[in-house]
Amino acid sequence: MGQPDSSRPRREADVHNQVAGVDGVVVQAASIGGDVVVNQPAAPPPERPDQLPPPAAVFVDRAPQFEVLDRVSADGAAGGRVAVVVGLAGVGKSALVTTWGARRGERFPDGRLYVDFTALRTPDGTAVADGLAECLRSLGVREEHIPPTFAGRTALYRTKMAAGRRLVVLDDVTEPAHVRPFLTSSPGCVVVATSNERQVELALDGAAEVAVRPLDPPDAVRVLDALCPDGRVAADPASAAALARLCAGLPVALRVVAGRLLGRPFLTPAALVEQLADDARRLDALALGGERVVSAVFDNAYRALDPAAAALYRRLGLLPLHDFPREVVDLVADRADGPLDALVRAHLLDEVAPDRFAFHGLVALHARGLGEREAAGEAAGLLSAVLAHYEERVRHADQAVMGDRLRIGGPPPPTASPFTDRGRALAWLVAERANLSALVRAAASNGHDRVAWRLAEALTALYLNRRYLDDWIESADLGARAARRDGRADAEARLRSVVSRAYADSGRLDRAGEELRVARELVERSANPVLVASVWEFTGRYLDLVDPPAAVAAYERALEINRGAGERRGAALATFFLGGSLHRAGEHGAALRALTGAHAEFEAIGDTRMAGRALIALGALRADTGEPATARHDLEAAVAVFRESGAAHYEAQALVVLADVLEALGEAGAAREHLRRAVVLREAAGADASDLRSRVGG
Repeated sequence: MGQPDSSRPRREADVHNQVAGVDGVVVQAASIGGDVVVNQPAAPPPERPDQLPPPAAVFVDRAPQFEVLDRVSADGAAGGRVAVVVGLAGVGKSALVTTWGARRGERFPDGRLYVDFTALRTPDGTAVADGLAECLRSLGVREEHIPPTFAGRTALYRTKMAAGRRLVVLDDVTEPAHVRPFLTSSPGCVVVATSNERQVELALDGAAEVAVRPLDPPDAVRVLDALCPDGRVAADPASAAALARLCAGLPVALRVVAGRLLGRPFLTPAALVEQLADDARRLDALALGGERVVSAVFDNAYRALDPAAAALYRRLGLLPLHDFPREVVDLVADRADGPLDALVRAHLLDEVAPDRFAFHGLVALHARGLGEREAAGEAAGLLSAVLAHYEERVRHADQAVMGDRLRIGGPPPPTASPFTDRGRALAWLVAERANLSALVRAAASNGHDRVAWRLAEALTALYLNRRYLDDWIESADLGARAARRDGRADAEARLRSVVSRAYADSGRLDRAGEELRVARELVERSANPVLVASVWEFTGRYLDLVDPPAAVAAYERALEINRGAGERRGAALATFFLGGSLHRAGEHGAALRALTGAHAEFEAIGDTRMAGRALIALGALRADTGEPATARHDLEAAVAVFRESGAAHYEAQALVVLADVLEALGEAGAAREHLRRAVVLREAAGADASDLRSRVGG
């Protein structure tokens, strides 16, 4: 792949037929007498996410709302291609948007994204950055290429959305700040948000407001008749009209009423009207025109349950969970099949995924209120049982994902692990993320301090692999406070030191430094040298960002402690990070010794991934110290390691550094080849490679 040596004397008979630096089809011929046809393989198709939930099975057309959405999404539409669908909770906003999106699917050939802000919401706010991360994953961006900062995620999202025609649905936003990061300048991107409240600021910015109101009586009756096709509603139009009025046209209430009728073949609409006539138990929060109808619907649906189903309803209402996997249902009810089916049939509980159930938000409030009034004596025991269940599983998941590592809470209990591999364990942690966060809160606020900090420590297995920074910070803070109340300075120090990475990644460097300062104070008298070394290693990584010279001292201290404790991998990691810090500080000789030693130790303990990373660092260092040939050797070895293992992220990293070295050696063609390969690897992972494309001429 090198260039011809122009220094040699040219001879008349010296003919070269050489092709170098080619990434594509080459045609060589003495003469061509006709057409040449070259068939190139098609480029891989772009990611086409289709995340929109299925449309409502029964939907009464809302023609005016459809017209507004059609105008917003039409080609050449004036103004921004943004709409906010607003109205009362339970009025059918999500059904409207998903049905419209399904019926207009041809307008969005490049995909439909969906972000559920209800699932992202926490007591301290909404993790909009997590919603951006979900979209980036759906657009093909690999986890390691998702930027850690909010600004970085917003920029990459807009880059990925720049081309193509896509619909983005943002469900249940509560403020303009939830919507703005998802807006782009792309004419093909249509953003539709739903909200219980008007978003005036977005309207002032040009967003179309789509108001959704309760169904009028004729349409509400049509919905009831469609949901109950056995003729009972059609046979009694007066009672059907009364039911529509009592439901105030709210689709959520209409569905519950229809569920009652379907579940009771001999229940007449007239009898149901009588049951709903008492308005004393209606949900105050859903008062509408003076008639608090939804509460009456929920109360009557509850009163119609058999005792076992009613007990399950109350108990689930007492649990601080976002949803309920089947094993949790079995924890709180004996012979749960019948009661569970009864709740699902009555539409008081939804099966949101196979063997996973959830209350509608309003039903959850109703169930909680009943539980607090009628089953308060069971609350403490239920919480203890659920905490014990989740603590065992999350500690097994931590072990499966992270392997052997420093754990203040100790190894998982000696029960059989439910996880057969790392991928399954991480998938479980992701699926249970909202529940686990809620349980840390519940444990910390109900006197279960030891469980709280153990959960928080084990959850770092999730947060180190999926950067849910807001969740991580909240969990670690609650866990650290619980550890302090439990008298466990070691656990507090561990949680505070590890969460410094989350604070640093979110740009809160001052807070990261404060967490580490407290952690260092806590371990001053610790008898656990591995913990002390870990705190100093995290301190070094923080100092690399704010005071690089001081980082060197921190890594040296971590290294000394690890060596004294016989912790080989910890010592190798500290040496590796130390070498990088020394390189950046210009202490090249010391950096070379550190990185060479780290590489040898990683090789000795069989950590090929870290050994490859050390080779990249060595190659970069040797390139800076005037040893391009040796640097080339190190980097080519690193490329081979990562290509064999399929670690495309690190292979691309090594190729870019290698290209720099080859350019310095005058081998521009070979450098371009490596950069082209790096572009392919980055883009295959969904990452931005525009900087590299500019170097290879597009």
